[in-house]
Amino acid sequence: MNELIQKRVNIEKYLASQKGDFRLFALFLRDGSPGKWDVLVSARWIDANKQQALKIITEQLTTQLNKDELMSLSRVVVIKNDNEALAAITQFMPVETGIAEIHDNNFFCLDIKHAFLISSKTEHNKRRGRSRHH
Repeated sequence: MNELIQKRVNIEKYLASQKGDFRLFALFLRDGSPGKWDVLVSARWIDANKQQALKIITEQLTTQLNKDELMSLSRVVVIKNDNEALAAITQFMPVETGIAEIHDNNFFCLDIKHAFLISSKTEHNKRRGRSRHH
């Protein structure tokens, strides 16, 4: 597995253990993007205090990734937990453990060239916690 993706998996696991599960933690490369990835996140704890959550997430990214890895990121995008498109993604491609890789799709009205879903949970699965399979 790509070391950069593994680092982001480790960041997701650490933050989930400290703050609570993510409903979505993903990397999206938008079509036409100059190789810059968006980090998409959604969780109840993020909705509770978006500004503080963004600070915590960006601190983890900046401390765990080297300069070149950080330069490969475009932005951190918070998706509200009640977003209908979020529900569609988590049902389309649920990920409790492991990674799902997607090519050439459309999410949140954006053409996505490449995506890695590190965590993608429906509300039902999220309440149960992490599953033992997937």
